[in-house]
This record gives sequence, C-alpha cells and structure tokens, in this order.
Amino acid sequence: MKKKNLLYIGAFAMGLSMSGCSDSFLDMKNYGAYDDFDSPSKINWYVAGLYDYYFYGYNNPGEVLIGSWGNRNDLTEEAWGITSGGKLDPNSTHTGVSDLNANFMSGYFGAKLGTSPTNNAYTRIRNCNILLRDIDNANASQDVKDKAKGQALFLRAMQLFDLVRTYGPVPIVTTVVNAEALEEGLPRASVTQCVDQILRDLNEAAGLLPDKWGAADYGRLTRVGALAYKSRVLLTYASPVFNKDWDNPQNIRWQRALKATQDVRKAIEDAGYSLNECADAAGWATMMSVNNNTYVENKEALIIKLNSNSTASDVDRNGWEHSVRMTSQGGGGGVDVPLELVDIFPMADGTNPTDAVKISEGSMDFMLNRDPRFYRTFAFSGVQWGYNEHATDTVWAYRWFNKEPEPVEGKPGEYTISMSSSEENSVDSPVFVRKMSNPSAKSDGFEYSNTSIYEYRFAELVLNLAECYAATGDAAKALACIGELRARVGIPSTNNYGLGNITDRHAAIAACLRERQIELAYEGKRSWDMWRWLLYDGGQDDALKLSSVNTCTALGFAPLNGTHRTSKLVKVKEGLYTIGTDEALLAERQAVGADPDSPDFQTQLQAVSGFWKQYFTYRDVVTAADHDNNNEPIDILWKGNYYINGLDKTVLDNNKWLGQTVGWTDANGNNGIIHFQDDETLTVE
Repeated sequence: MKKKNLLYIGAFAMGLSMSGCSDSFLDMKNYGAYDDFDSPSKINWYVAGLYDYYFYGYNNPGEVLIGSWGNRNDLTEEAWGITSGGKLDPNSTHTGVSDLNANFMSGYFGAKLGTSPTNNAYTRIRNCNILLRDIDNANASQDVKDKAKGQALFLRAMQLFDLVRTYGPVPIVTTVVNAEALEEGLPRASVTQCVDQILRDLNEAAGLLPDKWGAADYGRLTRVGALAYKSRVLLTYASPVFNKDWDNPQNIRWQRALKATQDVRKAIEDAGYSLNECADAAGWATMMSVNNNTYVENKEALIIKLNSNSTASDVDRNGWEHSVRMTSQGGGGGVDVPLELVDIFPMADGTNPTDAVKISEGSMDFMLNRDPRFYRTFAFSGVQWGYNEHATDTVWAYRWFNKEPEPVEGKPGEYTISMSSSEENSVDSPVFVRKMSNPSAKSDGFEYSNTSIYEYRFAELVLNLAECYAATGDAAKALACIGELRARVGIPSTNNYGLGNITDRHAAIAACLRERQIELAYEGKRSWDMWRWLLYDGGQDDALKLSSVNTCTALGFAPLNGTHRTSKLVKVKEGLYTIGTDEALLAERQAVGADPDSPDFQTQLQAVSGFWKQYFTYRDVVTAADHDNNNEPIDILWKGNYYINGLDKTVLDNNKWLGQTVGWTDANGNNGIIHFQDDETLTVE
C-alpha cells in the first residue's frame, strides 16, 4: 500500500554513487553528494530514504537509539540476564578504550571510512544536511520543500539527542562538511550547546510541518511530534545525569522544562491530540495493539513507527507479537517478567500493593483487584489471551517433574532437575508480558505483525509535565497529572486516585517515576528513566560522583547496584500429579478461566486464584535470573562512568582532537577530561 512506502522501503540508494576513503569519524568525504531534487517525487524518494536510514530495524517497542536499535530492558526491572562483559556484570569493571565493547554502543559515534559510507549517526546527520543545503533550489512547490526540510530538521534533532544521551558532549554538524576540511578538528560541543541546537532544529521543524498528514502519509513526523520532543529533551537536560543542581526547585532547567511542557501540551491539545483515545483499560490495550490502518486519527499517537505484514526480506515488521506469544499459541515462547516489576503495580483503587499480594512474598492472590493496566500488561495461567484463530484461548504455563530430582555427585545439597511444561510453555516467571499484543493477529503470522510502535504517546507528555511539577515543588499538580492517567483506565478518584496526600517534593518525583514504570512498561522508556535519575547507584560512585544528593536515597528507591532480579517457577504440588505425565492437571483446569473483558472478571479471578492455591506452589527457578557464565547467581554492579560512554579507540586514534570522556581513559592510559555536566545556560527557547 502506498501509505507504507515511507517507512517500509528496504534499500536507500543515497549512497550508491559514493566512494572514497578517510580517517574521519564523520563519514564526510566529498562523495559527489546527491543533489537531484528536480521533482517532488525525487524529493519524496530522498526523504523516504532518510526515514529508512533512521528507522529501519526498529521493530520492537522496547528498543532504543536511532539507527542502532537494541533492547535495553535487561538494564532495568523489566527483564534480567547479566552477561559476561556487560554493563551489569560485577566481574567486569570498564574504564578504558579496550573495554568499550558492544555493550557500550561501540561504533555508534562513527567509524573509519571504507570504500562506501556506513549507516552511522553522523552519516544520517550528513544526509539530512545535504537536503537542507540543496532543497531551497529544488524544482518543487514551497509546501513540498518546507515539509521536506521540516522532516530533515526533526530527524537531525532526534539523532543529535540520542548522541548526547549516549556520549554527552559531541560535535555539532549542521553543514555538509568534507573530511579533508577537518584538519583543525571539529570539537565536542557542550551538552548545553547540543541541546540548544536540538531545540533550534525542533522549533524550525515545528514551523514547517503539519499537525497531521493524510492517510497516504500517515507515520511521517509532524509539528506536534516536534513540540512533544522538546519536552522530552528539556526533561532529560534538567535531570540529575546532566544537572548538578537538580535538587533545587528553582533551578532554571526545571523551570524551562516546566514552561515548555505546559506550552507544548496546550498546543498539542489545540491540534486535536489528547488522552481521550481510550476510555477504559480495554481501550488502553487496544490503542497500542491495532494495526496501522485502524487508528489513523489516534489522538494519543505523537510519533509512530509503522510496520508491514509482508513476508518480503527488505521490509520492517513488528517482532514484538511473535516474541511475547506463548509456544502453545505459535509464538516465540513469551517474555518473562521479574517480580520486581510485577510487585510494584498498584491495587484497583490505586493504593500501593501490600505483601499480601506480592509474589515475592509467596502470594497467590497477586491477581486479585489490581490496577486495570495489570491485566493488559501481563498474562498468567488461567487467564484468557486470545488471537485470531482462538479468540478465547486460556493460557497455562506451569511445571512438574518428569522424573525424580537426582543428587549431583560431589555437590552436597544440589540436584539435577528435569521438568515438563504445560502446553510446552516453558516460561520462568509466574506472569509474562501481553502488552501491545493484537487479539486479531494470526498465529501463522505473528512474526510478520504490522502492529505500529508508539515511539511517543500523549501519556508520556502528561508524565513529563507531572515530573516537572514535582521537581519544581508543586506536588498537587503532579498528582493531578497522574490522576488523569489513572482515571481513564478506571481507577476511582478516591484519595487522589490512591496516591494519598503527597506534599513532599521528593515523594512526588518518586510517584511520577513509578507511574512511568506502570504506564510505559516495555515501551523502551524505563532504561532512560533509570539513567537520567542515576538509579543504579544514586550517582555516588567514588570515582565519578555525579550528584551531591544521593538520588536513590532522596526518592526512596533501592539502588539497582548490589541487587539482582528475581523470579519464581509455578509448579504443581507434589502428590497432585504423576511424575512423568504428559500433561498434568489437564482435566482439572478445563472449567477454569478468567476473561479480562468480562464484567465478571474479578469473580472469575477468585476461582483462578483458588485453583492456584489448590494445585500450585512456587519454587526457585532452576537457573537464577541474573547469573554468570557458570550459572552462579550474581548481583548487579554499575559504575559511575557507565552513565555516559567513552569514545572508542578507533575514533580517538583517527580524531585525536576530540578528547576522551571523564571516567574513561584513552589508549595511552590518560584520564578523560571532557565532562557532560556543565553550568551553561540555554539560549534557545
């Protein structure tokens, strides 16, 4: 379909005429740059190529970083899995260029040129700059030229923002510079200077782009998207990772973020966008699970990535549907959930959960009377989770021994365990992710899902505003914003939607961050929230102390350092099955099931909970959620320099004038001096 061409294009001929060799990280050799903008169709072709370079491969809502899409959920409470040499591995401390491996986005900044350009960050920026340089002389209407320019500016701003989030100070490139012209070097601009440039681009883009496109162009970047992005940028800039004065409610960065987000929200609402796309939890789930042809006028979607259901090899499709679906449904086996996330979801009245419903405390009543979003974010044994061929499918995921445990020779107290799984659903968690799954998806096409990815929802904007209110000392308005989100999924307004009477500034910030955990779970936002609030160690690393106030202590969060993610297996109680049976409890479970769309859902859940209590028990997972290469349990270790990546050896060797980031050493063992926390003031509104 024509409307899909923009984001589905699989090959970008922009670089076909390019050749050359240089040592510059910028990939800016004069290749005989594309300048053929002599018709609207060629302009559109070029812009489509920009989107392709930026977004091809973005097929999972948990993925982050433009052009280098990867899932960072394992750095949060949304997933687990410490790997050898990774950021969370306590057996590895990374400080020098030799330690900057793939876990630290090695190569994202740039790489030495070969015989053709590569799709890296500065190549993407250069491609935008080519259009911005030449488009005014194009043979097309002013409207066509303006819209092309607006999209290029927006894309350039997004890329620079991701560079800043990853590396802090980076070079600002707004012209088509050739590598041979860089003998004097192109210095790393401060974070403030970079943010100024990002805001400048977003402001100009907003002045050139429409609020909405027609159906054939749905998915293109818009004015409202550019405005919303300003809020994200300024919130990040005001956060502790970049702001040494974050604990001051009068801090100018917080004040600027608040004013901008207030203005942005009004402008976006005036354009017809709002939280009103859904009126209950079922609508909340549907909003994020339908294909791109259904919700063309989705009031919540500010930035959206379309996907294809084509089986062709050169198109993007949403890999999420296949990954979250159970083996019994034809999916990839499901996504396990650490108990640290499950147990923070509120109750149905918005109050915090007690130990009586926490799986970590052994509760099998965890499923009763929870926040309505709980049942649209997770599934569990005994709950309906349908798909196209089986709309009323009730999923089951539990274990039983297929033979007696056998002692391990030479290891007293250890046993070899072998278990079977119901319907071959071998998940390692009592609950598993169902969010953003489409009930109309076909099991033979899960891997070809065209469900859209919402890069930026209106809900995030409201949460940004809540956090700005909280940080500037207006707890009441922060809670009111959170209340808006809770009201629309059916949480009653009693006692501030269950939040209580929070007046303390720190407590209000914490409430905002918890709400983000719940509302935006598995949407690729949590790792950035933990990063910008220094929630791994509170910013207290002796070698690189980033905050005079421990952010974890101030907000009441346990730092992730020194902890590990946990889970439990659901197992049939001994004596209630025959060891080695093909499908334990097959007959017993036939009359049990709870439908989240039924008005009797909570009554049905009572029966499901009763079934769990009668037949199930919890036991430790066979292999700890976080473990080393020997499968031994380990605790997380994050170092202060991990918040902002150093530059790798290739980049520094070929561009010695760049300088290394603080907390990292260069190839000669010299300490980096480029800091990412500055005291400068923005000049751009």
